Amino acid sequence: MKQTKHHRKGAALIMAIVAMAAVTIILSVIVTQVVAQRQMVRQRHRQMQAEWLARAGVELAAARLLQSAEPFKDDDQEFVTDSKVHVAVEKAGDVYVVTVQAEVGLADPRGVKRDATRHFRRSEKDGVARLEAVTQEK
Repeated sequence: MKQTKHHRKGAALIMAIVAMAAVTIILSVIVTQVVAQRQMVRQRHRQMQAEWLARAGVELAAARLLQSAEPFKDDDQEFVTDSKVHVAVEKAGDVYVVTVQAEVGLADPRGVKRDATRHFRRSEKDGVARLEAVTQEK
């Protein structure tokens, strides 16, 4: 009878160890998935931020073109921490070519870059400047 009792105690201990191992494995998988999802969300956030910063750079260039018809370069604008926006406006005939490159996550090797290029035609009538977006055919 004592051997059966001792055998049951050993079996209960083994079952407890197996249960703890199973819980540990399940929790490890969950933590790994949560960390991976967090990294994916962070990267998507950077992508969206870079896209909107590139658009903001185009708007900045358009506002400056309304003030002055001179082409310009504006390197390294920092609208958001850990980001840079490079804006260049060149004149090609009667059309201004606006090129913007936005970089987000400068300190991270997986940083994101987004480019935006727009074409504008500037006109001035009665001292009021206007910009017209021009579609460029490829």
